[in-house]
Amino acid sequence: MAVARMNMNCSIQSSLSCILKPSYFFNFKTTQFKNRLYFPQNHLISSKRSLLCTCSGNFQAGEKAEPFVITTPLYYVNAPPHMGSAYSTIAADAIARFQRLLGKRVILITGTDEHGEKIATAASACGSSPREHCDVISQAYKMLWKDLDIAYDKFIRTTDPKHEAIVEEFYFRVLAKNDIYRADYEGLYCVNCEEYKDEKELLENNCCPTHLKPCVPRKEDNYFFALSKYQKPLEEILEQNPDFVQPSYRLNEVQGWIKNGLRDFSISRAAVEWGIPVPTDNKQTIYVWFDALLGYISALLEDKEQISLQSAVSSGWPASLHLIGKDILRFHAVYWPAMLMSAGLSLPKMVFGHGFLTKVL
Repeated sequence: MAVARMNMNCSIQSSLSCILKPSYFFNFKTTQFKNRLYFPQNHLISSKRSLLCTCSGNFQAGEKAEPFVITTPLYYVNAPPHMGSAYSTIAADAIARFQRLLGKRVILITGTDEHGEKIATAASACGSSPREHCDVISQAYKMLWKDLDIAYDKFIRTTDPKHEAIVEEFYFRVLAKNDIYRADYEGLYCVNCEEYKDEKELLENNCCPTHLKPCVPRKEDNYFFALSKYQKPLEEILEQNPDFVQPSYRLNEVQGWIKNGLRDFSISRAAVEWGIPVPTDNKQTIYVWFDALLGYISALLEDKEQISLQSAVSSGWPASLHLIGKDILRFHAVYWPAMLMSAGLSLPKMVFGHGFLTKVL
């Protein structure tokens, strides 16, 4: 037990020590503070919201400060929330509170990823429909965040119609760049990762190194995203901006993946019904990651606002920080930037991959 507590503390410290430095996200050359912070009385009384402060700076009247947008992963609802989910979210909440204390306008985004084969399977096992299953598990996350006093600003569900509209618009943008094409694909598929795997990265008996379960052979007629087209741009981004992926050993992982050569990846599934239909082919659904990553943008839409990519982007994109577990680093640091470049959108400022709850790395 003592060892677990020590590992947990080390992991938290390594995840937060560098990103809780003002110099990372706050420009002291442009904003000056008085020596004293004033806390409004109503904020001191409430224990159910984050501490907010009123800081004196040199922002001119009417000037809209750039927000500090921080995101947790959008949690997969194949199962109820667990300690790992809470870990990422508590860390993100701590960073958000710190940025508020610095006088920043903060948008903390969290939510649930609700499409895909695993969710349909989990729902069937419980004797419920995928929609009913998603409603129950998504509400469980909201209840947990309330119990943990998580002061989030946006909670996005990927089954929200406004999110689905954003995914459709994004798809057409990428299609217009000729970055989507149709082809057959055959390979080893990890159902838990919802990803095709290279044989060289698998363990004995073709087991996934993350889930330790055998990958299954699959052959599908899918739509593909031309990831290989963005190999050089991604290499240049990481070389020119080494802070884009943190900590540094995560950057090394990402650079290694890119150096080994990027392969185009499938962005649709013919055998999965529970998902957003491909706009140009209703016999296929959009691959869960091509869908879910866009939740970071669709979450920014205001209520009753026109539903469009431009409206969402103008409300706070790009994100200042994606805080994620190391197991989904490839999707956030390789796939996501390439997708954004294809659609002509700005990249997030940083992707920080923390270790697992009981492991330092």
